[in-house]
Amino acid sequence: MPKILAIDTSTDACSAALLLDHEIFDRFMVAPKEHTSFILAMVDELLSESKVGFGELDAIAFGCGPGSFTGVRLASSIAQGFAFASVLPVVRISTLRALAQEIFVEYKIPKVLVAQDARMQEIYFGEYCVDDNGVMRGIKPDILANPYELANAIVVDDDVVGVGDGFEIYSEIFSRSCKRFISRRYVQAKYVAKLAADDFMKGLAVSAEQAQPAYLREKVAWA
Repeated sequence: MPKILAIDTSTDACSAALLLDHEIFDRFMVAPKEHTSFILAMVDELLSESKVGFGELDAIAFGCGPGSFTGVRLASSIAQGFAFASVLPVVRISTLRALAQEIFVEYKIPKVLVAQDARMQEIYFGEYCVDDNGVMRGIKPDILANPYELANAIVVDDDVVGVGDGFEIYSEIFSRSCKRFISRRYVQAKYVAKLAADDFMKGLAVSAEQAQPAYLREKVAWA
């Protein structure tokens, strides 16, 4: 199992996680607009407590979005900085996929729809299904969508559950197509780390230069 440091600042929550020998150590805090005040301290705490240096890591991972523009840009910049300084590869993980992974780990639900509020009356939307190794895989690429159009277009099986604040905000229109959803809105770095380990072993890491955010929108809603 690779040693991976993961961070996420894509929502109002700020989190960091360290994956070592199948064990995950993490920090998590809901801190709107205060990510820069906490994320580096979280990383320092994890490395100090585990007595692991950057030179012993195999990769850096981060929640690449979609999400808050300033949040995903911050995570990308920090991941790039760590990677350049330590000559490490980077694993980009969809924040929607990380939420889907959380739902599988906690509830053993194999198929998950994720809808996060994107403002401007739009949502970030992803469809995920677990593989034989307990890892969530995208059925289709994540998209930016109009919730009203999407609600009429998706067909949901009884064994599928929705997650994300998009389902809460637009609950009335989604209630017809997705009858079950779980209230989760904050991405956690420990699930980013889990997914990153699997992607790393599949050769999906990129260079520091390629560790770019995934915005899904050309016109950015600053948040």
